Amino acid sequence: MGRKQIILFTLIINILNLNVLAYNSAFLQADSTIVVSQDISTKLELVEQIKNSDIKQAILYAKEALHQSELINNKRYIAESKLAIGKCYEYLGVNIEALEHLTDALHIFNQLDDKIKKASTLRQIGNIYYALREYTIAQNYFNDVYLCGVKNKDTLLIIEALIGKGSVYGNTNRLDSAMIIFNQTYQLAKALGDKPTEVQSLFYIGDVYLFTDKPLMAIEIFNQVEKNYKLEVINSKLLSSLYNSMTHAYLKINNLEKAKYYNSKVWETLQIYPRINHLMGYYQYKFRIDTTEKNYQSAVQNYIRFKNLSDSINDIKFKERLANFETLYDLAKKEGEIERLTLDNELKDISIKQRKILNYGSLTLVILLFIIVFQILKTTKRIKFKNRMLQEQQEELATANEELVATNEELHNQRDEMEAVLTNLQNTQKQLIQAEKMASLGVLAAGVAHEINNPLNFIKGGIVGIEDYIKENFNSHYEQLAPLIDGINVGVGRAASIVTSLNHYSRKDDLPLTNCDIHFIIDNCLLMIQNQIKNRIEIIKDYTHKPYQLISGESKLHQVILNILINAAQAIKDKGTIKINTKIENNTLEIIISDTGCGIPEENIDKILDPFFTTKEPGKGTGLGLSITYNILQEINGNISFKSKKEKGTTVTIKLPLTKTR
Repeated sequence: MGRKQIILFTLIINILNLNVLAYNSAFLQADSTIVVSQDISTKLELVEQIKNSDIKQAILYAKEALHQSELINNKRYIAESKLAIGKCYEYLGVNIEALEHLTDALHIFNQLDDKIKKASTLRQIGNIYYALREYTIAQNYFNDVYLCGVKNKDTLLIIEALIGKGSVYGNTNRLDSAMIIFNQTYQLAKALGDKPTEVQSLFYIGDVYLFTDKPLMAIEIFNQVEKNYKLEVINSKLLSSLYNSMTHAYLKINNLEKAKYYNSKVWETLQIYPRINHLMGYYQYKFRIDTTEKNYQSAVQNYIRFKNLSDSINDIKFKERLANFETLYDLAKKEGEIERLTLDNELKDISIKQRKILNYGSLTLVILLFIIVFQILKTTKRIKFKNRMLQEQQEELATANEELVATNEELHNQRDEMEAVLTNLQNTQKQLIQAEKMASLGVLAAGVAHEINNPLNFIKGGIVGIEDYIKENFNSHYEQLAPLIDGINVGVGRAASIVTSLNHYSRKDDLPLTNCDIHFIIDNCLLMIQNQIKNRIEIIKDYTHKPYQLISGESKLHQVILNILINAAQAIKDKGTIKINTKIENNTLEIIISDTGCGIPEENIDKILDPFFTTKEPGKGTGLGLSITYNILQEINGNISFKSKKEKGTTVTIKLPLTKTR
């Protein structure tokens, strides 16, 4: 009997130890939450410290902080993490994604009644609408920030709001008011020792001089900013803006060498601190420099890049979506909150039931064991009976344990299902506000073709008049002058054929779909890059003779083929060969373009379709060509694949669905 008592007491002690461990686990969980909170706070501080020097790492820290905040369900850290992500995206010019996170942060700060963080978030949203040229909306946000600053007697908030309002005035032709505000913020920032705001105010003063046709005064201010402040440390995102403005100012005073120097500085800065809006300014001024130097081919390419970025921001559909963004997002957010609250409540109910089952089971087990021990100690006469009772109760406990295990497994399965539902809801919510990434280049080509065509007509008309005049008045010299006149006519004819190719390239996307001749499109594209391949690249064509019907957008196909051919030509350093083969299989048109160029390293094959990925030297490409090509092929149900070996060449295969084979 003593041995049985020892066993029973051992069981009781073990159960009590389990309860102690459970309480210790709760305390450890609380300690873990404190450690995670400290880690989140550290990462958010790092975001602010490295945002101006390493924006990619800053975004990674901010996203890690958001993930940890959601795990511990801390609303304040969730809001601060979303604010940090929004600031990083605004720094890059990725405006829709920035608005998504900032709107989330603003909603939570409103719930927490945190006026300072709310004002900071409002200012960031105002900056985004200002960058998108929605000046009325931006001014409303800046007014809200100003009122928050006055109410809380926060001078820094007031200065930031004034800078925002001054920027709006400067872009709505109220330049005198803008100059007054920027001088005021410059003095206030200087008195407070706020270097970022001080240098920003000074830069905006220079910009006002620039846009009031006082370029020399603007250059004086810009030189002061460049020489007296370390912008890489104080405000790195201002660097590319400063160099763009200096390029503009030197172009105004016809100092082409200085304009070229600062234009190249813009490109160097954007490689370290990327900004989409500032990249658009770089292409715009590069186009003007190339035009002045009569480098028309480069000018056309840079104007295409500028117009592409400009159209992506100013697209009518984008504007309409932006105007409705806040209303749609609030509705989606409320629905998402209701669903999340419902799921949270269900999870909490399941957790409470699980705890009750465990607590009741443990308590029942302890009571039963005490009763058994008491009965054993009370009498020795009922040993056999009690032993039998104990055996039965042990069997019941085993059954209860099996039921508890089954219940736990069911609860785990339910939790996994609910986590999957939450993930699907989050993905669906993000897809509802996905931005359009790329826009057509056709409008630019049409404009360039139109502008070239007019002077060609003047030249053609003038040479005909000269020829008639020579025949009538200097007929004896006509034979000597005839070769020169013929040469001019040949040049005009070649230029006219290039304009015709541009017109095919620039067909608007909203035109009805037509039956496209892919061979005609390829030949037009080859004509457009003739200057790049002339006398160094052999073109070998192997076109199919099978009849086919390809219903698609002609300008889209021009863009796809032209991008591939330009990449192939640029991959060939000296001399080489480009083979173009077309064939029809299984009601699909295949276009195979092979070059003998430098090839693509194996580690880069999976990245070449990513936006802005490029292995070219600075100034030789932005990394958008293949990304645009891929998006176009997705729109017309086509696909693209690559095979490449380094120093051996690359083969690109494009497949397009045919309507029918005749």
